[in-house]
Amino acid sequence: MRHSISVVYLIVSGAIFIAACASQDPRDPGIEYAPQMYHSIPLEPYSQIDYHQYTPDGKHLLSPVQGTVARKKISYFYPFPNTNEGYEEAGKKLTNPLPKTPENVAEGKRLYELYCIHCHGEKGDGQGSIVQAGKFPPPPSYYGVQLRDLPEGKMFHSITYGKNLMGSHASQLSPEERWKVIMYVQELRKAGLAQQEGAQVSNPDGYNKKSLQKK
Repeated sequence: MRHSISVVYLIVSGAIFIAACASQDPRDPGIEYAPQMYHSIPLEPYSQIDYHQYTPDGKHLLSPVQGTVARKKISYFYPFPNTNEGYEEAGKKLTNPLPKTPENVAEGKRLYELYCIHCHGEKGDGQGSIVQAGKFPPPPSYYGVQLRDLPEGKMFHSITYGKNLMGSHASQLSPEERWKVIMYVQELRKAGLAQQEGAQVSNPDGYNKKSLQKK
């Protein structure tokens, strides 16, 4: 009698197991014991057990509407696209909203030495450590022909999206930190231009010859 009960139990258990695996839907877990204990009745944003019938792709977690800005993150809203037109427009319309205080410039220097100095160099002349090691070509000097008149809006755009070989630093630097770095870059440019003018005044012939040789 006990043997018969064991056989019947095995047959029933096997049938239940096969029935639980018989669905053709790969998303169907089959028969589950007490699913309400581990499946939340509301749709969980980070769980895709069920599919939402009212969204086009069935996802629970949807992307924010384009242009949405998180609370207290309005400074992260950047209206200029990563295009040549956006670059030019940023140069015309974007200005530094922070006051140029010694504290902001000092913080800009600290950030510059963390994220920029290895390429752009201590003086902003494009002779950073990895450039001198031959790993990358030198970026333009801040007080050279290419960048000496670069507006701060274009600087911010370049830090946000990247420019040429320089990648985006938007994930490393907040908008406020980017403006502080720009303040310090402007100080380096100012010092470099003053040094150039001083050299030209003290030795105009030698300076011009040296400039011609570089060209």
